[in-house]
Order: sequence, then C-alpha cells, then structure tokens
Amino acid sequence: MSPENKNRHRHGLLAIFVLSGFAGLIYQSIWSHYLGLFLGHAAYAQALVLAIFMGGMAAGAAWIAHAGQRWRNLIRGYALIEAVIGVLGLLFHTIFTGVAAFSYDTLIPALGSPLAVDIARWTVAALLILPQTILLGMTFPLMSGGLIRRFPGSDGSLLGGLYFTNSIGAAIGALAAVFILLPWVGLPGAMVAAGILNFVVAALAWWLAREPEPVRPTPVAARAEPEQRLLRNPLLRLVLFGTALSGAASFVYEIVWIRMLSMAVGSTMHAFELMLASFIAGIALGGLWVRKRADSTDAPLRLVGWMQVGMGVAALASLAVYANAFSWVGWLIGALAKTDGGYALFNLGTASIAIAIMLPAAFFAGTTLPLFTITLLRANQGERAIGRVYAWNTVGAIIGVFAAIHLLIPGLGLKLTLCAAALLDIAIGLILLRREVNSPRTMKAFGVGVATAAIAMIVAVRIPFDPMLLSSGVFRHGKASLDQDSRVIFMRDGKTASVSVVTSSDGSALIATNGKPDAAIMLRDGSKPTLDEPTMTLAAALPLAMHKDPENIGVIGFGSGLTTHTLLGDKRPKRVDTVEIEAAMVVGAQAFGDHVERAYKDPRSNIVIDDAKSYFAGQGEKYDIIISEPSNPWISGVGALFSKEFYNYIPRYLNSDGLFVQWVQLYEIDESLVGSILNSLTPAFNDYEAWLLNYSDLLIIASPKGKVPEPNFNRLIHEPLKSELGRLGLTSQEHLNFRKVADARTLRGLARLYGTKAVNSDFYPVLSMYAPASRFKRVQAMDIMNLPDAGAPMLEALSVRSPLNQADPSKLNHFVPETSTRIARALAARLRGAPNPDLGSGLSGFVLTPATMLEDNWAALCDKSSSPEQRQALAASLRQVADLTITFLPTSMLEGVWIRPQWPRCATLPKEFSSALKLLETLAERDYPAMEKFGRIWLESPPQEPALRTEFDQVALSNLMLSLAHQQRWKELIDSEQRYGTRINSIDQYRAQRMLLLAIANE
Repeated sequence: MSPENKNRHRHGLLAIFVLSGFAGLIYQSIWSHYLGLFLGHAAYAQALVLAIFMGGMAAGAAWIAHAGQRWRNLIRGYALIEAVIGVLGLLFHTIFTGVAAFSYDTLIPALGSPLAVDIARWTVAALLILPQTILLGMTFPLMSGGLIRRFPGSDGSLLGGLYFTNSIGAAIGALAAVFILLPWVGLPGAMVAAGILNFVVAALAWWLAREPEPVRPTPVAARAEPEQRLLRNPLLRLVLFGTALSGAASFVYEIVWIRMLSMAVGSTMHAFELMLASFIAGIALGGLWVRKRADSTDAPLRLVGWMQVGMGVAALASLAVYANAFSWVGWLIGALAKTDGGYALFNLGTASIAIAIMLPAAFFAGTTLPLFTITLLRANQGERAIGRVYAWNTVGAIIGVFAAIHLLIPGLGLKLTLCAAALLDIAIGLILLRREVNSPRTMKAFGVGVATAAIAMIVAVRIPFDPMLLSSGVFRHGKASLDQDSRVIFMRDGKTASVSVVTSSDGSALIATNGKPDAAIMLRDGSKPTLDEPTMTLAAALPLAMHKDPENIGVIGFGSGLTTHTLLGDKRPKRVDTVEIEAAMVVGAQAFGDHVERAYKDPRSNIVIDDAKSYFAGQGEKYDIIISEPSNPWISGVGALFSKEFYNYIPRYLNSDGLFVQWVQLYEIDESLVGSILNSLTPAFNDYEAWLLNYSDLLIIASPKGKVPEPNFNRLIHEPLKSELGRLGLTSQEHLNFRKVADARTLRGLARLYGTKAVNSDFYPVLSMYAPASRFKRVQAMDIMNLPDAGAPMLEALSVRSPLNQADPSKLNHFVPETSTRIARALAARLRGAPNPDLGSGLSGFVLTPATMLEDNWAALCDKSSSPEQRQALAASLRQVADLTITFLPTSMLEGVWIRPQWPRCATLPKEFSSALKLLETLAERDYPAMEKFGRIWLESPPQEPALRTEFDQVALSNLMLSLAHQQRWKELIDSEQRYGTRINSIDQYRAQRMLLLAIANE
C-alpha cells in the first residue's frame, strides 16, 4: 500500500471511530432515561448507567486484551462487535418493556423484602445494559490494536487520535440524543438510530479492513515475554493502580460538577447533557494534544505525572470559576429575551459556563489513558496492555461514581468531595514524578510540583461555598443570591440533590431542592399563611372530605411534610405511607417544626426513602387515596410522574372506591404541556375533576371506577383539621365547592384544546423536552388559571360550581376568585346605592373606580350630549363592570345591579343600550332560554352603534353558547359558531371560553 493510501486508510478508520463514539453516547444518554423510569430517579439512573457503562467496558476490554492477541484481523473483529451492538440496540426497547413489566407484575411483588427488591431492581437494571457495554468495551482495544498493527511506529499518535475521535464523537452524540433524536423520534427511535449507526460503522470497518493486518500475533513462550503479574511487576502495578485511581477521581469530578452546576443552571435534561458534552469535549481535546507528544516524549510516565498534578490543580481551580457561575447565569437570565431563541442562547451560555468549569481538568484527564498505555507498550507489555489499562481505568471510574454518590457527597459535601478527588490526582502525579527523579533538575521540578499543589489546595479550601448563592435558584429569576434578610438554616448535599431550608424576614421558611423552592410555610404565629399552604393542605383535605373511610393512604413526595401532617389530622387513616427519593428532604423539613410534626411523630406515619413505583409494587397493598406531589415537570426525570404509563400503573394500587390526587403546577409551563398531562391522565380513569387551590396550583382528583364523590366538609370539622383549615379561610362546604374549576367533560375539552404536544409518555418525554423552555420563558398556563373568570359564568352554566352565596370570601387573597368575589360585592353595593366600606377592606383603593366611571359615562348618555368617544367609553365600562360582577355573584346579589337595575337614571334610554342591558339582565338571572333568545336577536340584528358592537357582540355570542352548553345542545352550539363566529372577534377570557366550549362540544 502506497504512503498516500495508507494515510487515507488510517484517516478512514479514525473517522468511523467518531461515529462509534457518537453512537456510544447516544446509548449512554438514552439508557439513563430508560433506567430512570425503572429506578425512579434520574440521578440514580445516570450514576448506574455511568458505572455499568464503564464496568461493562472494563470487562470487555479486559477480556479482549487477552483473547484479541490471537485474532488475525482485529479491525474485522471490531466490525463484527459493532454489528452485534447494533442488533442489541434495535431490540433494546422491546426487551426493556418486557423486563420492566415482568419486574413490576411478578418479580418485585414476589420478593416482599425491601432489601431484596432493591437488589433485584439494581441487578435487573444492570443486566439490561451490561451485554452492550461489554461489547462497547471491546471496541477501543480492537480498533487501537488493529491500527498499531497496520501502522507501527506511532503508537502514541494513534492512541491519542483514537481517544480524540471517539471522545469528540461522544460529545456530539450526547447533544444529538437530547436535542435532536428525543424530540424527533423519542426513546425507542433514538435507540434504533444508534443501532443503525452501528451497522454503518460495522460495514465501513469491514470494507476498510479487507487487507489482512501485516503483523499477526504469534504465541511466545511465557518466559520470553515480560512479567504480566501485578505482584511481580512494579511498573505494571504502578501504572494499573495509577490509571484506576485517576479514573476514579475523574468521575468523582464529573458527578460533583453536575451536582454543582444543577444549582446554578437548573436540573433539566438539557443542562445535564450540556454538562456531559462539556466534560467529554475536554477529554477529547486532551487526547488531541497528547497525540503528537506521546511518541516524542522520552519519559511518558513523567509526563503523565505532570498531567495528574495538572488535573488536580485544574479541578481545584474550578471552584473559583464556579463561585462566579451564579452571577453569570443571573446576567444571562436578565439579558436574554424570554423566547425560544433566548432559550437557545441560554443553553449556549450555560454550556460555556460548564466548559469553563470542566474543560481544564477534563483536558488533563484526556491525556492520561494514552500516556499510561504508551508506558506499558514501551515496556514490551504488548497489545494486551491496551485492554488492561482501559479496563483498570474504567473499574476505577465505577468506584469513583459509587463512592461519590453513596459516601463522599453525603459525608463530605460537594466541595470537600471535589477537593478529596483533586488531592488523589495530585498524589498520583507526585508519586509518578518522584519515581522519575533521576537528577537535580528533575528533583527541582518535583519540588515545584509539590509547592504548586499545596498552594492550590490551600486556596481552594478557602474559596467559600456560600449557601446564599447555592440556595438562590438563580436559573429561575436571575438573582444570583438570596435577599440579605434571608437566612439559610439547613443545607445538605444528599445522594440525589442538595436540599436547603431558608427563612425570610416575614417569618416564612421554604425548602428547596438544588435551589428550586418546593414548599413554603409561615412559621410566625398570627401571620398570613404562604401561598403554598392551601395547596399542600387541600391536597390532603379534599380527598379526605370525599372518601367515606380512608384507612390506607399513600403520598408520593414528602416536600415540606404538610400534606402528610394534614392527613394525620384526621382520625380515620390507619396508615400513611410517604415515599420520598431523597433522604435529605425529610431531614430538612424538620425545620418547619410543629407545623408538620405529625408527619414525624404520629405512629401512623411511615416515611419511606424509595421510588414510589417500586415501593408500591413491593408492598403489594392497595390504597384508599394516593396523592402525587412531584416537583416541577421541567426537572429531569420528574416528567415520568406525569406520564401515561404512570397513570396506567397507579389504578392497580387503588381500592375500588379509591381516589388518585395529582398536583399540577400551572406556572413555568404552558397550556399545551398541561394538555399533554391531561391527555396522559384521562384515559386511565373513569372520572376526574379539578380544583384550583391558589393562583396557579391545580389539583386533579380521579377515580378508577365510578364517579368522583362530592366533598363533604362535615368530615373535616373536627380538630385539629377545623382550626388548620380555618387559618386558610376554609370554613364551609361552599369554600370547598367554590374552588372546583372543571369536571371530567371540561378536562377532556381542555386536553383536546391545548394538548397539541400530544401525550406525555415515558418513551416520548414531552415535559422533559419542552418544559425547560417554558420555565425560561416564564410562561404560565393563563387560560387554565383563568377558568373561574372566563368572561361570564361559564362554570356555572356547565354545572361545575356556583358563586359564593352564604359564605364570606377569605381576605387572604390566596384564591383569585375569592378576591374577585369581594370586589364584585363592593361594586354591586355601590351600584345599588348602598356602599359598604367593609366589603372593600384590604382591597385596592381603586376597587370602586369602574362603578364610578360607569355612572359618569351613563350620565353623559342621559344628557344626550355624548360623543362617539364617550359612548365607546360607556360601552367598555358597561361590559367591564358586568364582567367584574355577574360571574362572581349569585342572582340574589345582582338585584338592583343588572336585574331591575337602580343606577341607570335616564328618562328615556337609547334602544341599543337597552338591548345591551337586556343581555346582561338575562345573564345575571341565569335565564338560559332568555339568554339564547336575546343573544340570537342581537346576533341576527346587531345594533348600528359601533361602540356596542365592539364590546357586546362577544357578550351576545357568549350568552348564546352558554345557554346551549347548559342545555347540552352541543351540535347547535357548533352550528352557532359556524353561523355567527366568523364575524365576531372575542378577546381575552371570552376567546378562551369560546374555544373551550367548542372543544367540549366536539367530543
């Protein structure tokens, strides 16, 4: 083969190794998502995949290091291995679904013991990916051995080039998996894509290896080859232990950096993959750098010693960079537009921060494996050295992963764990450098290395890990630190997340996961409860009011512990199982004291640190109530608790009259994503209803069999629940009923209307993919949040709920419709000529302004001197006051306002304005036949007054549609839309109401 052809041949083999790395990281990324579904938490899954990925590769590399010496054509062997990997990739989804179903249906229920269940889960998860990882481990030794045979004399260049090409392909693969393949084809499609890529690589490698390798291994007598046993070969022992410990330190860095960065940039799927790609890119660049130096160095062991010291010092320096990350993220949040383009730039910015933190140390890590390997090759250890170094390095990586998660981070915290790993790297480097000291010059260099490492360690330890920064949640609002009047009273780095508890000057305290607040409670006696308290309390109180005999209750997610505490305020439950994945959350929530004490002290409380699905399957018990209170869906892995598979799974653990309760956050999410949740939930249950608990927390209660029962407040009137609910302004049946915003038909309509992103599935994780962008854009599902205020009494027309009648609305202003009711009562009293200052107490001083404007504009109309502008203002204020009152007041409170109104004092009234008042009167009376009649009259013969047309065309259409909806004449409602809708522009709540009614009608 000519030199030109040889060079082309060599570059071709290196190029296909880029594709191999690309496919390999697709597998690693997608396996993390699959095993996250099985193990219950993304952090555990990522760690397990990382460990098994490295462990399998270690086993594969170790085996091939011995067996491969007898193979005649290593590149063709590599091609066959790639093809087998591709076959397993194509089959993985089918195997996974079958094994997962068998585990939950048969294996886990049969084991019983929690320890046995844990062992079984982790074993099954490992076995699912172990065969492919073993095969993947064979690829590097085979390709590198084949290249060394074909192109002798440049071992270091070849190894560095392979390490670079494989790593750069891996970095691109990690990004492609999440940003391209998942949105395009979901988890199964991504696995198929990786499998097809393996076949392409296999075919290309087979073709390029058509010529036999010129140097074939031949058996050599054992006495003629260098000593291969560790105990008898000090150099071999030093290199293999060194590469193992170096691998351990490198993966400790990776785990710690990802955990640290999660507090600065958020725990999203996108953020994780960007961090992983940054780490691998650093390794790739290290391989590229060492490629041209490995062959020229006369002392590779000395060079790798300096690389180890450099890696440790760079890791320590990353702490200084990290200290600035919060201000950088804050700047990004403040500077970027809250758009899809802004989110793309935010990801680019956070990737840059991850690169600044990770890349220097990762660069040094990328140089060590080739240099350790070259050291053994120069010592005549042969091809077997390649696989042995690779295997020991990956074994070290496994040790590092598990030590970091289960020992170092919980025991030392993130900062000291990083320092310990850096100290290990530096120690390895100094030991190697000391071994290579053979002159005063090298001794002086060794002293410089020791001094540099010592200074770096002293400086790093003194870099503050400020809890005010770590707990800030800067990735949500752009503030790099908590307010000065806040105080962090608890901070702990758990196995899966860092948990903090922060108190504020107003007397409240909140618990946060990786800086993201999960729950807040007012601790100061006599102060106003926080907005979160109605959510956490009603998540328990509502199902307790519905179920006649709730004995066995399950809660998914501990949070503050207030939901569990509330459940145990009822004497009927005999057992409450609260399942939480992070133990530090349970420890931290103790800071809420007696507000949640029953969760800790009541003997009926059973707090379990586990995955809910596995725990339920292992226990085999059925519950009367299961309450799911996960964190926000944009957090990596949380979307699985909103998936169709999860909702299909839950009913098997409910009794026949059981209830399932799902908390859905309407903030940092848009309507289409909420629709994907509804599309996932509704098919799994027979009936379901929804309550709005405060401004933006939705509670869905579902029944697998039969109807969802009506809540009975009498079940909650005993102490201590009565006092605890009274503190939240919940003192009557009316208060419970008033928070209901949707029945099953309405929820199905919402799912059809907004579920444009289809169904959130375990295998097509819509929420994990799209919710992070919604969080960045600070969107809210406003149309769903505004359901109780949908332009007219839509919920009343649909028989979902009625306005407060006998009960007084709370003055806490937690629930918008209660505040709106207070405003409506104040306005109605003013228009009846009997203003009541007490009704407006605590409200804005401008609460009566709309009524004043209406009276003033009406006076101008009565004088018959009004201008077109004044008539426009009158029409606008007429509709505004109607919207502010009719929706929130019963008919009895609308007498003298819209029913036989007392305020329009005109001798004669223009006919067109009389028609507008008639529309409002029929609506106020809830006279649905009259609403239909006068709505049609208006729409058939609209008035000539432009001002009235602008404001009241949409009111007339709304009256007609509400009347038809109340009478369940859905086909006529659709016909009315087709007949009149094309020429009527509904805006704001009227638009949302109209769209929802049509969605319901089209069921």
